[in-house]
Amino acid sequence: MSDTLALAGRLQLLDDDHLVALASLRLHDARGIKDFFDLADRLLDPASIDAALAALPRRTLAALAHPSPDTDPADLEPAARLFLTDGETPGHALDAVTRVVESWPDRGLPSPEQLATEPPPADTDRAQQRDTSDRMAAERAFTATAGIAELIHELRTMPVRELAKGGVAAPDAKRLLASLAIAPNDLDALLRIARRAGLVTLDDLLWSTTEEALPWLLKGSADRWVALATSWLDALADDIGGVLRSRSRRPWGADAQRTIAYLYPAGGDALRGRVAFVLDSAEYLGITANGYPGAAARALLDNTTEPLSSVAAALLPAEVSNVYLQHDLTVIAPGPLTPDVDVRLRTLADIEGRGLASTYRISAASVTRALAEGETAEGILSFFRSVSLTGVPQPVEYLVTEASSRYGRLRVGAGSPDDEARGIASYVRSDDDSLLSTLAVDHGLASLGLEHDGADRLTSRFPFDTMFWMISDARYPVVAERASGATFAPVRTRTAPRKAAPTPTPFVDLVARLRESAHAAGDAPEAWIARQLDVAIKAKSPLAVSVGMPDDKTTVFLVTPLSLAAGRLRAIDEKAGVERTLPLRNITAVAPAP
Repeated sequence: MSDTLALAGRLQLLDDDHLVALASLRLHDARGIKDFFDLADRLLDPASIDAALAALPRRTLAALAHPSPDTDPADLEPAARLFLTDGETPGHALDAVTRVVESWPDRGLPSPEQLATEPPPADTDRAQQRDTSDRMAAERAFTATAGIAELIHELRTMPVRELAKGGVAAPDAKRLLASLAIAPNDLDALLRIARRAGLVTLDDLLWSTTEEALPWLLKGSADRWVALATSWLDALADDIGGVLRSRSRRPWGADAQRTIAYLYPAGGDALRGRVAFVLDSAEYLGITANGYPGAAARALLDNTTEPLSSVAAALLPAEVSNVYLQHDLTVIAPGPLTPDVDVRLRTLADIEGRGLASTYRISAASVTRALAEGETAEGILSFFRSVSLTGVPQPVEYLVTEASSRYGRLRVGAGSPDDEARGIASYVRSDDDSLLSTLAVDHGLASLGLEHDGADRLTSRFPFDTMFWMISDARYPVVAERASGATFAPVRTRTAPRKAAPTPTPFVDLVARLRESAHAAGDAPEAWIARQLDVAIKAKSPLAVSVGMPDDKTTVFLVTPLSLAAGRLRAIDEKAGVERTLPLRNITAVAPAP
């Protein structure tokens, strides 16, 4: 009996959840699969078998190539889960799988004998000085952690568009690269690491922060890195993660690549690409430095009893809680700031220089923004006094006081129902005629199409949030107001919940389609038998065909089917050595030839 016929029968016995799981593991798509025979054919296709074998460890491949009663069932379990083994002969591969494995030497892959006897590769890289790797890894860990923090701050302010073909849209990429002062390749690395940690998400082609981002920002540098490193390790697949976990005190790099290639010999280019990406991200994140795990990474991989954050904190730059306020309205941090000071300072000033010693700039716009978020002039000055090592310079105090006195001179709101009836979506009003006139002729705001509507008001067809943020970004002292006249602080931040990977809908639909076809075949037994005979004809597989005779008895013929047409089966009777023609309507069952 052919593999297809046997496999189709086994597949039909699976419940829906197991069918969906198997399809998710073995199929790229479900197109063209109408029934269980089509599914079996797809799973037995050499390309499909190759893809399944690529995920299997060497010990499982060796067990498939050399079936033995002494084989540990655990070694074969991964292959059985993928339906690569014979359901009737435990420990044996399907014939189609055996043919693929036997063809490996012609394709530069290990032979069945080599799978069982070839020794693992020896390490060749020499380990560098441990203190050097620890120092370099710590530097990279700090840089990556700080970069992701800045990325989150940027996305909290303004989400970023992703192109349908992949990659951040050019205008947004240009803005982020300039703001973060990073290379183009680093932006992709930061987004991947942050997404893996659940800090950012891609939803409807828009990158934005998740609800977990702000709590992460409020952690210290060490705890931030631990969260990133732990998510990196947890995301590793077994084929790569198992090897790297076992090499906490040995070089990774080329040696780890050779070891993984040995343990998963059918992995091919796809596995090599995944390994290269994992090793590159480990370097970027400060897990390794020049291929050697740093001290914090060793603690992570070894799962030591010492708190990982303590190990990381001892290696990363110490955080500070004080700054230097300058007469030119700049704020200089002599080191990485504690999260509470950094977050508060960012509400009062705009960051200008990022790094170990960051710089910020206080401006009328930044103070106005803080006032709109509920700050007061006295509260701002009190905070500056508490963190400044140089006191509060007179220009800073004057700026805060002046911005507070001017606060609310421009008020932006959404149009009323009467406004909307006139095509007005938003307005900006002020008692200062000269300020409104300046606004109306500002070329940077020309796209708003501002029009005078009375003595104290300009209107626009654009919505409130567009109007507010364009005027705010142009550094005018603008506040938002509700219909009642009460002011409020608009939130530019867009957060999205962290989403679990959905079950691939095509495979759920596939299972429903398979069940429907099986049910239809049950209602028409001749159709089901004909489908089995078609499969056997294609595979030239001998069958035991049960035929109902005129005397109500059943006779079993051992035949090799030749063709099926006009409701009749032509087949070679293996015992009699003659050709027989059997009416399809008289065939009551089909089974494997004994």
